[in-house]
Amino acid sequence: MLQWFRTLSLRNKLVLTILICLVLPSIVSMNVSNLFTRDAVRTQVADNARQSMRITSQIVTGQLKNMVYMMNFIQFDEELQKPILSLGHVDDTTTIGDIFQAKLTINKRISTVMNPLGNMNVTLLLPNGQYVASYTTINFDPKSFLAKEWMKEVNQIKGYNVHWIGTEHNYNSESTQPYLLAAAKPLGLNGTTYGYVIVGLELNVLQNLFAQYKENETMVIIDENGRILVDQDTSRIGTQFANFDKLPSEEGSSFVKVAGEEYIMQSNQISPNWKLVSMAPYKSAAQQIESFRETDFIIQLFFLLLFAVVLLYVVRTLTKPIARLVQTVVRIESGQLSERSNISGGDEVGRLGYVFDRMIDRIELTLFENKREQELKRKAELAMLQAQINPHFLFNVLNSIRLKIMMKGDEENAELISSLSALLRMTINRNNEYITLHEEIGINEHYVRLLNSRHGDRVVLRVSAASDTLLVQIPRFLLQPLIENAYIHGLKSKAGEITIISRLVEDGRLQVEVQDSGVGMTPERLLTLRNHLEATPIMPVEEEGSSPSLSGIGIHNVFERLRMIYGHYFDYSIESSLGHGTQIILLFPQQPEKEV
Repeated sequence: MLQWFRTLSLRNKLVLTILICLVLPSIVSMNVSNLFTRDAVRTQVADNARQSMRITSQIVTGQLKNMVYMMNFIQFDEELQKPILSLGHVDDTTTIGDIFQAKLTINKRISTVMNPLGNMNVTLLLPNGQYVASYTTINFDPKSFLAKEWMKEVNQIKGYNVHWIGTEHNYNSESTQPYLLAAAKPLGLNGTTYGYVIVGLELNVLQNLFAQYKENETMVIIDENGRILVDQDTSRIGTQFANFDKLPSEEGSSFVKVAGEEYIMQSNQISPNWKLVSMAPYKSAAQQIESFRETDFIIQLFFLLLFAVVLLYVVRTLTKPIARLVQTVVRIESGQLSERSNISGGDEVGRLGYVFDRMIDRIELTLFENKREQELKRKAELAMLQAQINPHFLFNVLNSIRLKIMMKGDEENAELISSLSALLRMTINRNNEYITLHEEIGINEHYVRLLNSRHGDRVVLRVSAASDTLLVQIPRFLLQPLIENAYIHGLKSKAGEITIISRLVEDGRLQVEVQDSGVGMTPERLLTLRNHLEATPIMPVEEEGSSPSLSGIGIHNVFERLRMIYGHYFDYSIESSLGHGTQIILLFPQQPEKEV
């Protein structure tokens, strides 16, 4: 036996030790205690079960009271009487505005009371077909309630009583719950029924309460015929409760045997026709009490202390180097790459510590080499930049040429040089990744002016920008590739109109549109373009200034650039028809620093 124990793995030795030191004493103590305290435990178990049942019953009854309170509120609230009666007298002379105002008043008043009460669906139904519902009625007509069988029983109710309907299929299409617990009552005035109130409680409120019980325990609500109205398992709703014939004749608890196992069965009347029923195995309930008995406590405490000493020794031997390794990892995570675990040994933990230390050595060396390479790279870039011509020299020369041309009276060419200077300044400038929409539009006005100077045909750039969008920050050179695309592919380098439109949409994002009056695209070509933009991998965006021409970024890189900056907050659409031009719509957040 001893030799067999030595051949076990470390994990199996630990598990076997736990079983011997913990389970065996528990079994012995339980058997000894059962001989002396069986009757006392039985009584205590029954008392505890009744107490637990009482608490659950109070919560369930509270939910039903909320349903009754909601119906009574609609019936007796003075602020609701006038709009309800007004809605009940709707005829051909009543305007749609009056009907809408009455429904809006009723809905607001009901919502103030209904929201704190939980997941309820409230329907106010009037005999003339008018209704007010707290849920969407797109896929359900509340007037169908009038054809329900239970509506006959509702009409027979007298006074202020409530008819408890039971479980109904959920008519709220926005809810994921398949069933509702429903009740209804008529609204009467001077002996005349002027409406009905139907309240449906979503079952998840009660199912979550029942789910707190153990898997082998049952908690259900049944009607007077034993049909299940509420159960944790939705598939059992509407079926017959299997042990309905074994229920206690009156409220209380009893011990019954089901399939050879003894259960504690309890029932509480929560409405005139409904009962809350629970079933719990006696053994599992008794174990909770038996664990607190004095004899059991003394015996288990002795073995528990013995087990704790043995377990702490074994666990400490195994976990001490692991704990040190964890502390080392935490310090390395905080940036202290010089830390090492210095764990050694011939077992798995010792080899793990050694390999971990060597891995950190290599990582530290790699980081040092990468840092050195980056420094060399930055030095090379600096040397290259220093060798370039100062761009301000170019701008000053262009301005001097423009002044000389203006002095000779050629204002048109002077304006072209001014546009070229502004466009070059924006192209060379790398300081600002974002500029205002107003500045971006101004750059594109210069760009179109230069296009018109190169070609005989005139391109008209129209701008319709909302005033509250002009100062919004957008990525620099965002619109120029789209303007160029509209000119080359839309207008086919001919005369025409290109329009820039901007506005703020309801969710606060900026919408920018670029339209052209060009040839447009066929539906097949448009579909191909959309699929290409979605499915084709886009090349990375080039750094501004590195492209040999102003159109180097391209329309594809514009879309990819916006995706990289704004992520899923960026949307776009492309609309075009043959002979009617093309429209590109961009939609993205206002603030660059809050896009992602």
